[in-house]
Amino acid sequence: MSVFKSAMGYFSSGGANGGSDNDFVGQFVEIGNMKLRVKKVIAEGGFAFVFVAQDVSTGTEYALKRLMAADEQANKNIIQEISLLKKLSGHPNIIKYIAASFIDKAKTSHGMGEYLLLTDLCSGGSLMEALQNRGQAFPLSTILRVFYQTCRAVQHMHAQVPPIAHRDLKLENFLISNEGTIKLCDFGSATTDTYAPNPSWSANQRNMLEETLAQFTTPMYRAPEMLDTWDNRKIDHSVDVWALGCILYTLCYMQHPFEDSAKLAILNGNYNLNPNDQRYKCFHEIINGCLTVNPEERLTISSILERLAAIAESNNVNLKQPLKFERKKVEQSVATSSPGVFNFFGCPIVFSFK
Repeated sequence: MSVFKSAMGYFSSGGANGGSDNDFVGQFVEIGNMKLRVKKVIAEGGFAFVFVAQDVSTGTEYALKRLMAADEQANKNIIQEISLLKKLSGHPNIIKYIAASFIDKAKTSHGMGEYLLLTDLCSGGSLMEALQNRGQAFPLSTILRVFYQTCRAVQHMHAQVPPIAHRDLKLENFLISNEGTIKLCDFGSATTDTYAPNPSWSANQRNMLEETLAQFTTPMYRAPEMLDTWDNRKIDHSVDVWALGCILYTLCYMQHPFEDSAKLAILNGNYNLNPNDQRYKCFHEIINGCLTVNPEERLTISSILERLAAIAESNNVNLKQPLKFERKKVEQSVATSSPGVFNFFGCPIVFSFK
């Protein structure tokens, strides 16, 4: 029996229900030179599902992301996700690529291409879960170390040539590894594309771009230039800096600066930052510098890291000290991968990702 059973019944049934109801759970899959048993579902969304998969020979558990390409554009998007992750993998604050497999749509019963992407499993859950489990803001020292590591991941992306924008930075996409490090995941929205609207653009061009951007971003974290292209501001990796401002604000104040995703509030940079707050006042300059409406005036990732280093030094905090969270152990990861030679039913399929 094929290790890639059709997922059509699963999609039509409404998704995962606790893991065992997914017909992919319990299957054995071969990726690269590894044979794995799919244990349970840990995340889902659209045409992507994430499982815990265990190496049969070693017992090591991994995160396995199964993606279905419903059309050629979806296929291109998945290939880009794989390609960018392979380029970024190896950084201590980015989820690690292990292996990947692919089956052409002509060989599936449902007419969609299928990809399996294998990464390391971060069993500590996400930053969002850690914050929710704690029920109150982290101490300054923890926020410093957490945010430093998140920024280090983003710095690695922005340092590529050309720079890579993640475009969907949020607390849910930063995972906590077994070693107490923060790891960025889910590169399905990542891109090297930039956009430069100008006065010659038609209303239709602008609407199409805004609709495209909306597919790859989360409303609360969306930068102003992505919401309204009529200001003719360049859209590039600086959108990640805006999202980092939202993340730092949330870490400090247990609420998002734009919780209702109000378009006007984001476009005008209207959020509340109490000037009398002494506990986290040292972060105000960074928050304000990130949540600057004009992307050309926004802080760069390097300048954020310089400010974090200065704050850490003045507060005698070691930024590289491992993180420890008081939380329930939650297995949660969004697996990503990277290519080269894909193995399917023992047959290598070579892909070139550029």
